[in-house]
Amino acid sequence: MKKLLFMFIILIASLLVSGCNNNSVNQIKADYFDIGFGQSLYEGYNKIDKETVQSLVKAYNQIEYSGQTNQQINNEKAITITFIYSDQISGILVIDDKGIFHLKDSSVNYQIEPNNTIYEQAMEIYNDVKKQY
Repeated sequence: MKKLLFMFIILIASLLVSGCNNNSVNQIKADYFDIGFGQSLYEGYNKIDKETVQSLVKAYNQIEYSGQTNQQINNEKAITITFIYSDQISGILVIDDKGIFHLKDSSVNYQIEPNNTIYEQAMEIYNDVKKQY
């Protein structure tokens, strides 16, 4: 009985450490990013301060999603963010106003958790960058 209880405790501890399901994105780094809305695209290099870049990287790295969805991204309201680190693409996020998104390393669409505000944050940044052009 003690052996079974011990094995059960080990199993629970390992699940707590590793997580029960992994509905989060792979972590990225970025020096800058390019950002677009609909058909427009603006280069962020030398246009976006480091704090803003790191803030959006942090928001990206905290993305959790409830799972795959068959819903299509509304491209007219989609923001596309291409994160660049050491002159290479480290991540791509395409997300619409309903929270439907896909990533660079996936062709499937996901539904973002409703408490995530990356779309709103990205829209503010997009508007700031657009004013600089």
